[in-house]
Amino acid sequence: MELYLSFSEILRFFKRHLWKFAVLTLACGVLLGVLSLKSFQRVYSTTSTILVACTIDNNASPDYSNQYASMLNVRLQAAVAMADLEDFRVAVAERAGVEESSLNSITASQVSTSTLVDLTISTGDRDHAAALADAAAEEMADQLEAIYPTPPIQVHVTNHAETPAEQSARSSVMKSGILGIVLGIILSLCIGLAILLLDHTMRDGTYVSNSLKLPFLGALSAKAGEQRKQDEFRALRASVFQQTKGHGSVLFTPVHTKKGAGSTAAGLAKAMTLTGKTVLLVEADFSGNALSGQLDAGASQGLAAILEGTTSLKEAAVPTGTKGLSFLPCGKAFGNSADLVASRAFSEFLYDAAEQYDYVLCVLPGEEEMPDADNAAPAASAVVLVAEYGKTPFRNFEKSLNRLRTAGGNISGFVMTNVQ
Repeated sequence: MELYLSFSEILRFFKRHLWKFAVLTLACGVLLGVLSLKSFQRVYSTTSTILVACTIDNNASPDYSNQYASMLNVRLQAAVAMADLEDFRVAVAERAGVEESSLNSITASQVSTSTLVDLTISTGDRDHAAALADAAAEEMADQLEAIYPTPPIQVHVTNHAETPAEQSARSSVMKSGILGIVLGIILSLCIGLAILLLDHTMRDGTYVSNSLKLPFLGALSAKAGEQRKQDEFRALRASVFQQTKGHGSVLFTPVHTKKGAGSTAAGLAKAMTLTGKTVLLVEADFSGNALSGQLDAGASQGLAAILEGTTSLKEAAVPTGTKGLSFLPCGKAFGNSADLVASRAFSEFLYDAAEQYDYVLCVLPGEEEMPDADNAAPAASAVVLVAEYGKTPFRNFEKSLNRLRTAGGNISGFVMTNVQ
């Protein structure tokens, strides 16, 4: 699966959503802690050890000694198996003087290859835990000696059980809570990586630039202060100047969504006027008048009237509150917008506007939604694609780029907006 972002972008993603992952992690810790408290039961374990031995005559033959050692091993295995018997458990409870229900289980295991057998009991009765373990050892000793009278064996309790430490519900909850936090961290990492792996949207401008061999002109932050915004547009201005050699007409077209192109062109236009350039900002998106509300500009018949031949650029372009910046709204279209921008009249308009202004910045509708940009691209000096961070799919952007290149557009690069 292809990853459409860099490692640094992965870190930025987790940093942005840190509080969400922190809530998830704490929720896992609390959940496991509560479940541990609800299911908490005090269960105590303690162990007694018995030694199974026999006395062999010093004059016994080697064959007899080997045979007896084999028999002793069989008896050790019998002792281990005896611990699992229900009758043995009942006998141990009676011997210790407690209710049978208080004795959860008895297990026995041979210690390595020795003749020692550990007897471990599990019970909820802490006060009688040691007595139960010792009773199990004594009961096994008695039963083994009774079962195997010949040759005689001796069974001794070598290590008596100790009273286990008191168990605390608080300690159990704390341990479960810590385990839950660890699981929450792992779950957060898995969820975050899954989101990123399944996210094919554009997040890393450098990756896109290298993959598509397309200049990355700049990034515009979603939540930046006024000074930072101006600096970002100054950086974008420098890139556009370099790509267009200081003058010309530039088309701005968004990909996948309609957002971003208008505000990008408007911010760039104002930045250009700070260098003494004269700029005409044209709204060629006939589906709406989004830019008209952003600029302090008067009424105009707009681009549609110029293309119809009913007015001139000088009459239709209106000044704005920014020195050196004029604005031309779209006006009311008399036909299909894609046909309008593909017409000879539109090409002539761009040529005439470029003669009167240093820069003509033209905002078009979304490249995916409408074919306007494909039709207008050959007429402009340059085309700038606008992608929205985390919204524009990489493959959709690539397809739009290929369409514009096929249409004959001079693609200067792309801008990424709303960067988190």
